[in-house]
Amino acid sequence: MNLRTPVRRAAGFTFVELSLIVVVIGIVAACAAPRLFDDRTFLHRGYYEELAAALRLSQKLAVVSGCPVRVVIDAVGYTARQQGAGGSCNPVAVGAPGIAASDDVDVLAGSMPLGLSVSPVTLTFDALGRADLAVDQVINVGPFALTVAADTGAIQAP
Repeated sequence: MNLRTPVRRAAGFTFVELSLIVVVIGIVAACAAPRLFDDRTFLHRGYYEELAAALRLSQKLAVVSGCPVRVVIDAVGYTARQQGAGGSCNPVAVGAPGIAASDDVDVLAGSMPLGLSVSPVTLTFDALGRADLAVDQVINVGPFALTVAADTGAIQAP
């Protein structure tokens, strides 16, 4: 009778298998790392939220003070201006003929992050919080959009 003793093989990975795993992990890391360290999406969302809050605050300031607040959104950022204490508050929009621009005071201002596109808008909130728009205005902030209702001045940001 021939009894064979079973040959015991060492368990583990070969050098080729380990090299292949390291190469695959390197490729995945090279593709995923730029997405993990890119904060552009967070900056754009933050500016969108900041702009929505600035519009809401401008509307509330116009209602509380009884003086109109003019908001200008352009390629540089946004500014909200209200007539200063030196001038008398008229129900006319700030910056209209008869109201000196030197009487205007910056209430809010913010600058836009690089690489973001915003649709330019100029609007004025009156003492009742209404916007001087004929129709609802959609303001596109990169991939995000917010709406200013013409009749109530409400800012709708999803």
